[in-house]
Amino acid sequence: MTEEVERVEWADGFPNSGVPLRGKAAFNQSIDEPPGGWPLPIEIIRMTEENNVVVAETTVRVALKEGGFLRLRACDILEVENGKIKRLNSFTAEVKNPA
Repeated sequence: MTEEVERVEWADGFPNSGVPLRGKAAFNQSIDEPPGGWPLPIEIIRMTEENNVVVAETTVRVALKEGGFLRLRACDILEVENGKIKRLNSFTAEVKNPA
């Protein structure tokens, strides 16, 4: 990450949805312990890169401590500068009725 990295999470029910976080310290503090602990089981469905922009479509299925699973679909857009992440926009939605 660059020193001035910016992260914006867009998700229904996410308390800070749309609020940019700036800097490495804020970025790292914003990543709480996920349900089920680390590592977060992320499956990349599709990824593409063009002109220092990477787009990744992912799924996440995490076992909840109280039982059941949390299922998410996400699309992350990363802007890269000199091989480091400069900006990350994450668009996340809970999958309520998986196929």
